[in-house]
Amino acid sequence: MGWLFVAIFAALTFAGLYFSKRCSRAALELAGAAILIALAGYGWLGSPDMPGNPVSSPSAPSI
Repeated sequence: MGWLFVAIFAALTFAGLYFSKRCSRAALELAGAAILIALAGYGWLGSPDMPGNPVSSPSAPSI
């Protein structure tokens, strides 16, 4: 379900830039590349399909 929201936000971002007609073609290509890199980073580091499991760090022993 996380991928759906991310894909929708990415599409809305690109569509907003495209239909505003204020960006050049080079700027749209750069924005598209940045969006795709962001999607790859989300998939790689975000692990959207795994359930959350917060773990507290172990406390340092007091001397």
